Amino acid sequence: MKSPEFFENVKAKAVANVFFNGNVVSHSIWDASGVRRSLGVCQPGTYTFTTADPEIMEITAGSVRAKVDGEDEWGVYGPGQAFNVPANTSFEMVVEGAVAQYVCTFG
Repeated sequence: MKSPEFFENVKAKAVANVFFNGNVVSHSIWDASGVRRSLGVCQPGTYTFTTADPEIMEITAGSVRAKVDGEDEWGVYGPGQAFNVPANTSFEMVVEGAVAQYVCTFG
């Protein structure tokens, strides 16, 4: 999965989603077909996220290590790479060095 450089014809929520004392910040968008995504930035750190809906986490800049709850191995993901997270679970993500950016697609 590779996100486009630009998302067109979207609705965007003006107020950001702010997590982990401001170390992870994203904005939600909805495309014309109703698909919800968040475009985010993560400062270096270790984070645990919980999910309600299935998610596809695509890294667009930087790199992360990630492990979905129930999996034994950590994966390393860079620009253009993604990992899937089932609904009603959690995942850990470690950002080291540079800031990481992502597109999360829900559903």
